[in-house]
Amino acid sequence: MKKIIKSISGIITILIIFSVIDLISIYKDSKPVFIIKEEVDELNKKYVGLIFDTYNCASYSAPQIKLKWNKYSCPLSSKEDKNDNKKVANLTLVGDLLFEQPFYDAIEKGYDKNKYFSLVKSYFLEDDLSIGNMEVVIGNDNLKSSGVGYNFCAPEYIGSLVSTLDFEILGTANNHAYDRGIEGVFSTIDFFSKNTDIKIVGTYKNIEERNKNVILEINGIKFGFLNYTYGTNQKVAEEYKDFIAYYKNPYSKEITNEYKNVLKNEIKNLEKDSDVVIVLMHWGREFTYTPNNEQKEMAKFLNEIGVDIVVGSHSHSIQPLEIIGDEHKTLVYYSMGNFVSADDDIARTPLGEEEFDNAYQVGLLSNLQVVLENDNVEFKNINTELMVNYFDKNMNNFKIIPFKDYTESYEKTHYRYEKGLTKEFINNIYTNVINAEYRK
Repeated sequence: MKKIIKSISGIITILIIFSVIDLISIYKDSKPVFIIKEEVDELNKKYVGLIFDTYNCASYSAPQIKLKWNKYSCPLSSKEDKNDNKKVANLTLVGDLLFEQPFYDAIEKGYDKNKYFSLVKSYFLEDDLSIGNMEVVIGNDNLKSSGVGYNFCAPEYIGSLVSTLDFEILGTANNHAYDRGIEGVFSTIDFFSKNTDIKIVGTYKNIEERNKNVILEINGIKFGFLNYTYGTNQKVAEEYKDFIAYYKNPYSKEITNEYKNVLKNEIKNLEKDSDVVIVLMHWGREFTYTPNNEQKEMAKFLNEIGVDIVVGSHSHSIQPLEIIGDEHKTLVYYSMGNFVSADDDIARTPLGEEEFDNAYQVGLLSNLQVVLENDNVEFKNINTELMVNYFDKNMNNFKIIPFKDYTESYEKTHYRYEKGLTKEFINNIYTNVINAEYRK
């Protein structure tokens, strides 16, 4: 009898040990620790365990533990499909990250910068690929920080703050890329390469770096990235002009055949090793809700040479998105607007167009699925929603707030509420600019 009791105690002990081990591992893996069979039918992924199973169907329900021979089914996630030829990735796209002096001033007065992204972090942590436009130089010990005069250089802590959002790709080719000359270009590259896992595109330390393709493989899909700008605020030195990716001549401001050929060759070279080509374009006219002819012409050109997704920025106000092309389809976001902004009143907004001081505080965030099946790329579940840059009447307590969470309290305490930044104004922009099929 003692031997039987001892054996039973031993079995119970083993089960407890396995249970503890599995409780620890359940949050690290999406499969049972101990199984003898795994199969997929049309709707489910099924596991059969010899002693016990654990199932982490976190996308659909709480993790479950079964301490006996049993069967359990987990619904297929977006990353799994019964068709091995179909691959899916979830993307999050935003526009300009434009940090300015009022934000730095608030931090100097004691504002906790870590609160700034608190309401939007989940968007970036729950996807597969996040992309934005970094529109300030990241400085170093030799470069003085500045957020005024449209000549921007952010302190290093801004780069660290941005990295908490789990971006995979940031574009750095924009009109502020050369605000601190070539040293600013290099310091920005150095910061992200040495301190984060974020890949940047659009600016380079040498021509050899520019010739290296930036490709990320996500859920079996190879995404390739490029980034171009119409120009820079500061005139680039001739010896460094190829270290910033321009889509037009930076001196004459003309779209020449020379520059179009550069784009075509770089995109075609990237396309050889990519399933999906994404190009970030810093283009168009500031303070407008509609793309201009140059944007339309460049979008058509990019479509013709095989680009799959174009993510536009620079207007500081949202612009439409559409799918263009006949044989080849390209999803074009003409402008995402500002994701980050902190200018209470923009001196350069045209007389009579002061509403863009308010539109400046509103940006677009888009989620979509990219589906790759038999070399064919499709865009599914394209959604957008607005993000509001909030700061109170004392130019403090900065926060990015999803419009769905933008309460009356936030609305009426915003610095610009009395200047016309109301929920009605924000909603009117959204409905007038973004087609209903893409509004969440």
